[in-house]
Amino acid sequence: MSSSTTEHPSTADPLQDVELYTSPWVSGTRAAAYFGPISSELFLEDAQVEDRSEAWAKAERELLESLRDKARALGANAVVGLEVTLDPFARKEETEATGLRLHAVGTAAKLEPLF
Repeated sequence: MSSSTTEHPSTADPLQDVELYTSPWVSGTRAAAYFGPISSELFLEDAQVEDRSEAWAKAERELLESLRDKARALGANAVVGLEVTLDPFARKEETEATGLRLHAVGTAAKLEPLF
């Protein structure tokens, strides 16, 4: 999930996307601010899925966009230490439905270039 951009987050257009990094440290940057942990969760019921691989890919995109939205709302330009977990055999307790549960967690941060 690491970004491969060559531009430092703070030199980018302010409306540009929030970068996601699996590492807690991003080479060539320093954290100007940490906004704390943020997370998103998504549950996709088996009954609503025809093409499992396509549905999982779409769910992952939605999950990560939700995480980016939370980071943006805090003023962050990155999420560091990102971890995504997937439970393909999840059960929703309220309805007993089975499906895929995706969970993402990381730390919202404002990164600046070192030089």
